[in-house]
Amino acid sequence: MFALAKKMARRGLSQRVRGPALGRSGQAAIEFMVIVVVLFFFLFFLLSLSMVIVVSEYIEYATFMAARTYKAGFSNEARQEANAKLVFDKYFEKIQGIARNPQLEFRRAEEGNEQTAGVMARYEMDLFYLPPLFGPGEMPPSRINLVSESHLGRDPSFDEVCNPQAGSFFINMLNQFGIQNAETYAEQMDDNGC
Repeated sequence: MFALAKKMARRGLSQRVRGPALGRSGQAAIEFMVIVVVLFFFLFFLLSLSMVIVVSEYIEYATFMAARTYKAGFSNEARQEANAKLVFDKYFEKIQGIARNPQLEFRRAEEGNEQTAGVMARYEMDLFYLPPLFGPGEMPPSRINLVSESHLGRDPSFDEVCNPQAGSFFINMLNQFGIQNAETYAEQMDDNGC
């Protein structure tokens, strides 16, 4: 009797394992879809975050190059700013559509100190690219505002150094430091093509 029960149990167990599970058809497909949705969300988020980091580094470099151009002496300060904006725009046009609404501002970290002059760039990026669920003109909730700054100083322009009405840049600088015979030293320093 024990052998018969054992034989029946084995037969029932093997039928249960081999036969289809009742009420579980399609379970693997549902699990796969749930996992794929989560996996693709994280994948797209990682790719989008990587894009933000790479483009931000690129704009940091563009801001540095604009500040470098702004530092270079030219005929006047307005021309220095125009040249710096031109350089920044050349870099920015390569990433048009990824970063948006660039705004360039020339500022000093310390008011009146030319050595702290620099460039600040503001721009917008999408942190996560969402499907077009929003109407035109509506800003997706994933748009972030970023800022990049570079302060390299600014060389005095030709007009500031050589303009006799404004006074010599070097004489004013030497007088500011309290150096005696400023005019004599300024003549030696003021060899900037004036």
